[in-house]
Amino acid sequence: MDQFLGYLIPGLMLGTVYTVISLGFITIYRTTQVLNMAQGEYFLLGAYAVYLMTAQANTPFWLGIPLAIVLLALLGGSTERFTLRPMVGQPIFGIILMTLGISILLRGVMVLIWSDAVRPLPAIFSAGGIDILGITVPTQYVWFSVISILIFLCLVYFFNRTKTGLMMTAAADDIQVAQSCGVSVNTITAAAWVIASVVTGIGGFLLCTITGVTPEMGALGLRSIAVVLAGGMESLAGAMIMGPLVGAIEFVAAGYLDPYVGGGIKEVVAFAVLIVFLLFRPQGLFGWKIIERI
Repeated sequence: MDQFLGYLIPGLMLGTVYTVISLGFITIYRTTQVLNMAQGEYFLLGAYAVYLMTAQANTPFWLGIPLAIVLLALLGGSTERFTLRPMVGQPIFGIILMTLGISILLRGVMVLIWSDAVRPLPAIFSAGGIDILGITVPTQYVWFSVISILIFLCLVYFFNRTKTGLMMTAAADDIQVAQSCGVSVNTITAAAWVIASVVTGIGGFLLCTITGVTPEMGALGLRSIAVVLAGGMESLAGAMIMGPLVGAIEFVAAGYLDPYVGGGIKEVVAFAVLIVFLLFRPQGLFGWKIIERI
């Protein structure tokens, strides 16, 4: 039992990595109906932005982190303004391919600037661990989980209780109707990209304090797509549930099966979960099931 909990609890906590990236996916999708394939790179940019401000520019954490957040917001807004906005009215598939191109470009630029070496980042969380059900969990894992939950709660409030959040949801449902009601689609689309970039970038920064900064972190974006689709493309609650769940399944499966198959189980578990959901519940756990009356 202790061995099982030793896999389960860290898996649940690190699964919030998927939650944070998924929240970025959902923020953009709820506004534009576009699946942003570059979300993993914005996760990576968050890590490199903090590394740039703190380790390279020698800025103290209390100033470097806000500057990194501002940089991420500018990058998100610029991406929407100069690459996505000119494609308004084009087929969704073409826009998704554009985000894929942005993903490849960003990854190439980051490797060109910082290479593919692992770059350590000074820890901002205290060392040591916390005892949970007899299992010692590193303090960083606990902080990551707490901050992820706070981000989730902030987005839930934003989308359900603020005027801008409600306008974002309205625009995703029907752009023409939203425009006829006075909603500035360009403005809220830019806001969605800024919010998604900042949220996802914060997740990248939190993770890199544990693992160091490396381009391989961007691969988590692809696995997070499985979490988004399984939880529901429009559902913040689905991401909050499926992220830790997929993380736990990965850790438990890897812990018990890796010794027999030589490793690599973690890389495929998320997609196995996705296939199951696509077969039996295509709209995801809490996804909106659109009903059209004829």
